[in-house]
Amino acid sequence: MKKEELEKYINEGISLNQISKETCKSLTTIRYWVNKYDLKSNFVTFKDQVKTEYGETRFCPRCGKYVETKNFHQRRGKENGSSYCKPCTTDQTLERMRKLKSQMVEYKGGCCVRCGYNKYMGALEFHHLDPSEKDFNPSHLRKYKFDDRAKMELDKCVLVCSNCHREIHHELKQKEKETL
Repeated sequence: MKKEELEKYINEGISLNQISKETCKSLTTIRYWVNKYDLKSNFVTFKDQVKTEYGETRFCPRCGKYVETKNFHQRRGKENGSSYCKPCTTDQTLERMRKLKSQMVEYKGGCCVRCGYNKYMGALEFHHLDPSEKDFNPSHLRKYKFDDRAKMELDKCVLVCSNCHREIHHELKQKEKETL
């Protein structure tokens, strides 16, 4: 990467992450060239960080703060080995989960098939039409990735609000009682 191009981005106040996206180069590559050219940005680079992994504090690149090491999760069998502090890790997880749910809700039409409710995405749920075909619960999708596997499972479901979902299960239990 050319020094002039990188300097232009940095002088405009663009973060290394944004530079990475705009140039279609990995964040690691951008960091490498920033360090190679000894460029200073408004954002802390790994070269500028004080390595205090086993000290009292560590730098969290997401929030840009030095945080007590006890506020980092264990990762890869290493105490306090997570890259981000616990609050930032939680925030990232919630963002990924909300994005995934938003994609799944949009895929299924965006509103309850029974009553048309669409005010709050958290109140929308997926109901399997045939429980015997259920491979997994879409709300427990662990990969946080909207892919063909998620779509195949969603095709077995209908999108309903939480009230209608309870009513559906109540109706199913009533039918089950009647057949006994």
